[in-house]
Amino acid sequence: MELKIMSPQEGGFVKEIKWNNEELKAEIAEKMQEYKSLVFTEETMKDAKADRAKLNKLKTAFEDERKRIKKLCMEPYETFEKQVKEVIALIEEPIRLIDQQIKEVEERKKLEKKGQILEYYEEHIGVLKGVLPFEKLFKQEYLNASKSMKSITEEIVGTIQRVNNDLDTIEGFGSKYELQIKDVYLRTLDLSSAMQEKARLEEVERRLAEKKEEERKAQEIAAKTAASKQSEERTESEKIEETRAVEQKVEEKDPQTSPEPQLFQMDFRIWGTRKQIMGLRQYLIDHNIKFGKVE
Repeated sequence: MELKIMSPQEGGFVKEIKWNNEELKAEIAEKMQEYKSLVFTEETMKDAKADRAKLNKLKTAFEDERKRIKKLCMEPYETFEKQVKEVIALIEEPIRLIDQQIKEVEERKKLEKKGQILEYYEEHIGVLKGVLPFEKLFKQEYLNASKSMKSITEEIVGTIQRVNNDLDTIEGFGSKYELQIKDVYLRTLDLSSAMQEKARLEEVERRLAEKKEEERKAQEIAAKTAASKQSEERTESEKIEETRAVEQKVEEKDPQTSPEPQLFQMDFRIWGTRKQIMGLRQYLIDHNIKFGKVE
């Protein structure tokens, strides 16, 4: 079966459309040169619009002729194209049927191969089945025809051995964060990622311990400062009480011989905060100094 062109023959196709191209090009170029030097003003707008209409008419005439010739050239091709597509459609139908059967066979072979891989996994996974499920270990590329069962089984065994060794390594650290480290490892199957998680958790713990120690020291210093202040206040209070007690004893011991102190009067104003003024008032009271409002 071969497509044969009866008409036109190879030499019968239109190779060139001949027309007075050069003649028109030279004539129009010369004419267009005149328009380039024209300057239109408000008074000559009517002439400008007339010239533009004339040039647009000339352009349209050329465009209409170009489209007419194109249609004449394309008509036989478009008919030919439609006919060829009808023939191609007849060919494509069995291609689709065959392609469907090929895909069904290939899909069946992939399912069988996946079943073999699953069976091999079940035989070799052992105690890791709970942490390394088949979906985690399986790769879609295993189903490619270029991937042999020998290379697949070798890769599976290698992965199982590596995971076993890595988990033993993690358990060997004896870390309090073993569960978190294993969780990262089993999600990534990457020992370096698990080690990074171990380092991160330990760093967080170290910083928390430092913070607690700083807080403890701060509380200890605050407690000592408060105790020292209370001790100083208590000592000062005790001294005042002792002084009062001594004075009272002297007065009680010889009340007749104690000379009456001479009193003086002084008027003055003071400026201070409420706390300062109240402190001064208390001082006057504590030392039996009379005071009153100045009228």
